[in-house]
Amino acid sequence: METENGQNYYLFQTTLQRPIAKSWFKNYLDLNREDDLIRSEVVLFPELEKEFLVTISVKDDREIYTDIPVAEKILDGLLGNDDDDNNYEESDLEKKKETNQGSIKFFVNITISDKEGNDHISTSSLYSSRVRNFLQQLENDFFEYQKNYKALP
Repeated sequence: METENGQNYYLFQTTLQRPIAKSWFKNYLDLNREDDLIRSEVVLFPELEKEFLVTISVKDDREIYTDIPVAEKILDGLLGNDDDDNNYEESDLEKKKETNQGSIKFFVNITISDKEGNDHISTSSLYSSRVRNFLQQLENDFFEYQKNYKALP
């Protein structure tokens, strides 16, 4: 998918709650810092010896799902604001209950770029095909984990 400013992102839905999904992505990408899912430097393809900046955000359908500019996310990180600390209006939650829309849906949004700001999900990137294959494999592995999540001890 593409944002209004031309940045491409990979999006899929999950039934896993935000902390569980974030923890899985951190383990999958071998990350350990609290803010690692925002512009994490990751070597996706060791043979290329190139670092990619991977940003993964998990939002729910109670939030207005829009792309937040990277600068704003960095500023939020510096200020100590975490997207897990969202405060929802009580009336919004009551409306959701009243409309009986069922369980909350979670969405995973992934962008991959480099330090120069090049979008590597874009078909204009030299790495586009490899990055898209990586994202498809990541999604498949995530859904396999999700499918077996309740079976885990």
